Amino acid sequence: MLINEIAKMTELSKDGVRHYEELGLITSTPRQAGSRTYRDYDSSVLKTIEDIRGLQRLGLSLHEIEPILKVVAAGPTKKQTIDFVEDRLKVVRGKIAELREIEEYMSEKLKRLKKQDATVGSKASAKKRSAGAQRR
Repeated sequence: MLINEIAKMTELSKDGVRHYEELGLITSTPRQAGSRTYRDYDSSVLKTIEDIRGLQRLGLSLHEIEPILKVVAAGPTKKQTIDFVEDRLKVVRGKIAELREIEEYMSEKLKRLKKQDATVGSKASAKKRSAGAQRR
């Protein structure tokens, strides 16, 4: 498969495909066609790119993914799989804790803003009532 076919099928840009290859995440075979050399990708690259995206959704960077792909290609042991899942679970729990802190901060901020609005609103109403009473 040519790079444009891979790009279309994976919804990745051609530069993205090249970047994955530069990082060693995927491979291609150079093919000569006249004076030009094209990259020819095996269809297994589609699955690899799908795996890469899945690992990115778990919060891994491309640099963290490379050794994982190598272990997967060799067939991970049960212990390696358990260790990996435990490590990722720690990361996910850390992110959840961070998000809870952000949520708490935002909730408190919203309460303060609403309280300020209520205070400002009641002061404005009192001024209007006072001004109306003075005109009478």
